[in-house]
Formats: sequence, structure tokens, C-alpha cells
Amino acid sequence: MTLHIDHVSLPVLAVGLLVGYAVHQHTRAVAGAAAGAAAKGDLVGAIGAAAAVITALFLLFGGGGSAAAESDSRPTGHALASHQVSAVRPE
Repeated sequence: MTLHIDHVSLPVLAVGLLVGYAVHQHTRAVAGAAAGAAAKGDLVGAIGAAAAVITALFLLFGGGGSAAAESDSRPTGHALASHQVSAVRPE
């Protein structure tokens, strides 16, 4: 099964990941300068920043909203429930 990614979704995801990476590197550099040794970056903050940027860009550019709902969305080959009920006759 192939997953189709919309033409807007891939750049939005890439920008979000780059922002998350930049936040991680920035917090790593700031913590390292304060402690004087190699420090870990704020991974939770980086993930939160990436998620916030991705969400904001999806809302701004309308990513994922291209699928239009149809009026008759039932699967083909299945009868409607009202047809099945009306065909049953009480005894």
C-alpha cells in the first residue's frame, strides 16, 4: 500500500523537522555553555516546537483538506437499511 503525501504536506513536515532540530541544537549549545561540558539538548522542547510549527503551517496552508466528502458515501454493493427493513413482512 502506498501512502500519497500531498504537495503541501512534505515541505510543511520538512520545515517542522528543521525547526525542531534547530531548537534542539540551540538548547544543547546553551546548556553546554552554562555547564562547561557537553550537554544534552531539550528534546521535549524540540519536539513541542516542531509539532507547533507543523500544526500552524497545516492550518495556515490547509494541508490535508483536499478530500471532498461525497453525498452518498456508502460502499457499493450494500443495500440501504431502509430497503432491508421494508422488505421484511410481519406475520
